[in-house]
Amino acid sequence: MSVASFSGDEDAYQKPLDRYRNDGRDEETIRALATLHANALGGLVLAVEETQEDVLGGVYEHYGLTSEHFAQYFTPGAVSRAMAQMNLPDANSIREATPEEPLVIGDVSGCGSGRLIVDSARRLRDLAPEAPAVYLGYDKDPLCAKMAVLNFVLNDMTGYVLLGDALKLDAHRVWFISTAQLIGGDHPVRELDTSEGDRVLARFFGAPHVDNDAGASQEEPDTESELDVDPEPTPGEPTPAPNLDVTLDPSETSQAGFDEFA
Repeated sequence: MSVASFSGDEDAYQKPLDRYRNDGRDEETIRALATLHANALGGLVLAVEETQEDVLGGVYEHYGLTSEHFAQYFTPGAVSRAMAQMNLPDANSIREATPEEPLVIGDVSGCGSGRLIVDSARRLRDLAPEAPAVYLGYDKDPLCAKMAVLNFVLNDMTGYVLLGDALKLDAHRVWFISTAQLIGGDHPVRELDTSEGDRVLARFFGAPHVDNDAGASQEEPDTESELDVDPEPTPGEPTPAPNLDVTLDPSETSQAGFDEFA
């Protein structure tokens, strides 16, 4: 529901509420649940602003540890901050970036809630606040991918979060995140269609690009068993990836103005 709120997707927002309706709950209860969500999202925004911590991932871990189905253990905050400092020890360690060739920083081995990417973004802003950068997150768990999307929004980071198996270079869903889109009256999150998602894989991961007709975004699997099913191979002969425009707007600072599909 939070991702749907930030992307302006009314159908996706109503989907979990419809599940409650189908379970027999009355409309007053449904409205109360929607209000609880709105309050929780507002509280999350304030908590992140006050603590500068991965509050969402911490809450998820706290409650997940009491569940026998929990299998997620995120990098501790102190460790992720130390890793960010080791990867970016000083300003001299950062190559010269331009709007045409921005820095690309990501965690594609299972980004979880995006904690390491967020800490890397904060470290970069401390060392070189004007450096243009694009951030990438990749995870096969739908909840983790969506938490990363939310953390990108809450920490004003521009980039992409991919849901899928990074080892196979497939993605069930791909989100583009940029709070700069608010300036033009758009929402900060936009789910890419299949063709656009393929271009992200080709541009940033070197995957062969297949020129298919752009279609609707793929549906997220609803069950764990469906996540383990390998996707059908894409028909057609692979062709070289097109020369994508990844230019950042030089009139904006840091993360603003980037969308290669604009």
